[in-house]
Amino acid sequence: MGSIQDLPNDLPFDPAALKAKYREERDRRLRDDGIYQYRQIEEGVLRHYVDDPYCEPISRAPIEEDVEFLIVGGGFGGQLLTVRLMEAGINNVRIVEKAGDFGGTWYWNRYPGAACDIESYIYMPLCEEMGYMPTEKYTRAPEIWDYARKIGRRFGLYEKTIFQTEVQTLDWDEDSSRWIASTNRGDRIRAQFVTTASGPLHKPKLPGVEGIESYKGHSFHTSRWDYDCKLFSRSYF
Repeated sequence: MGSIQDLPNDLPFDPAALKAKYREERDRRLRDDGIYQYRQIEEGVLRHYVDDPYCEPISRAPIEEDVEFLIVGGGFGGQLLTVRLMEAGINNVRIVEKAGDFGGTWYWNRYPGAACDIESYIYMPLCEEMGYMPTEKYTRAPEIWDYARKIGRRFGLYEKTIFQTEVQTLDWDEDSSRWIASTNRGDRIRAQFVTTASGPLHKPKLPGVEGIESYKGHSFHTSRWDYDCKLFSRSYF
């Protein structure tokens, strides 16, 4: 790559000024505290920001089982891996998913206007197997989430999945040569193989704004969009 001095002189903009502007914007985002600039919300008064507003909580007895393959996460990564395992003849698979349905980040992020910034034909898996053609080059969130559920129905993944469940520990048992997974619901799942297909985009980030804990008004995070709020009367989903 050449330097700015090698660029033509008749450009309709100032390359040096543009480079300086990009550097300025970059420097504004570089912080010594990194991810610690955000508030931790797993516990305490901010805990409600991570609650799932999209489904009713389920109640069930703990599960104890042996499986060949345990997949942590039911987004596209977990779905695609499960389908490929089934194609290879491996059907004793269990998916554990924190959300109430398939979709991964598209289950959580339902705010108005949400869409994928990657071309649909590249991003959405199993289109040929599903006989599916995305309706737009950059597909909107409702279609992507609906497609994830279609994959679940088409390949029987719902029967293999435990929803509203979070794997908390994974321990290797030398005697049985199995991974022992424990969940927040008291499950104990023994697996020969484990794959983590979870991502970070389900977890809300709250800014380190002073006084955010004591705010008394109605508030929610974009990844837990509240369409019942009177300011947003028309549902996007």
